[in-house]
Amino acid sequence: MKYSIYKSNGKMKGERIRVKTFKGSEPMNAFLCAQFDNTWRVNTGTLTGSDLPHKNGLYAYAGGQWHNTKHLDPSILAHI
Repeated sequence: MKYSIYKSNGKMKGERIRVKTFKGSEPMNAFLCAQFDNTWRVNTGTLTGSDLPHKNGLYAYAGGQWHNTKHLDPSILAHI
């Protein structure tokens, strides 16, 4: 089982999520309990009807799927 959490920027257009993974449930729960504003959520695998990634990174939603922003050209990323 993969233990990951995500944080969304909350925008409908240009939505981005940051995914953080953990080796076990105990470190993940310790991180979630230490936050003060509840911006991180447990990654259950779906958000707005699409499959969320389970690897560390910053992702942008385009074309019906999530793309890692590290692998996108900056000119393409500006239009997402």
